[in-house]
Amino acid sequence: MDRHSVSAARHVKVAIMDESELVVQGIRAMLEPHAAFVTLVPHRAEGAAALCDLTLYEPSAHRRTTGVRGVPQRFPTRMVAFGWDCSPQAVSTEMSRGAAGFVSKWLPARRLVWNLLQISEGRVVVDAWSGQQETTQPAVEKWPLTQRETEVLSMIASGRANREIAEETNLSINSVKSYIRGAYAKIEVSSRSQAVLWAIQHGLLVSAESDPTSHRVSAQPVRA
Repeated sequence: MDRHSVSAARHVKVAIMDESELVVQGIRAMLEPHAAFVTLVPHRAEGAAALCDLTLYEPSAHRRTTGVRGVPQRFPTRMVAFGWDCSPQAVSTEMSRGAAGFVSKWLPARRLVWNLLQISEGRVVVDAWSGQQETTQPAVEKWPLTQRETEVLSMIASGRANREIAEETNLSINSVKSYIRGAYAKIEVSSRSQAVLWAIQHGLLVSAESDPTSHRVSAQPVRA
């Protein structure tokens, strides 16, 4: 088993918060063919961390249920936003709240399962796929990063460590660090978490394709 398929060795228990019985049963049927990897378990308001590995929640429904306005406090457990609104603003809001990932309700089952497996292993996964091809791209004169800096930054947004980036790009670890420093300087951030938020807000939403061994950037910027 190669490192891209290592997730297959893990079985993940997933709960769903604040959804109707219709939605829960629909997702249960959707995940049933993949029961070897993911099991849907009942959600419990207390003790959820001991019962499941991840909890899916619909951001807008969660706000209505809790009655919280604006940005609520950070989550106490590993929560994954699961919604129709996948705009950069919606994604960055949930990630800043402490969500472990953000996945679109448009996703087909196999791709959703792969994302959940990745998140369960500690990766930051944002898959805002809407089922349609992206039609807009940042203008050449407005995109601050080179193609290589963009590639490295998008991999950071997907949760990869520097050594993983070096292996996948065939770069030395020092070269990777150099590209990261250059990208950070151009986008005016000083930490990895700030860089992830910048990448999300600017369309670098890295997600797994239907083929789990490939990754792409949802909005493909062009070389500056």
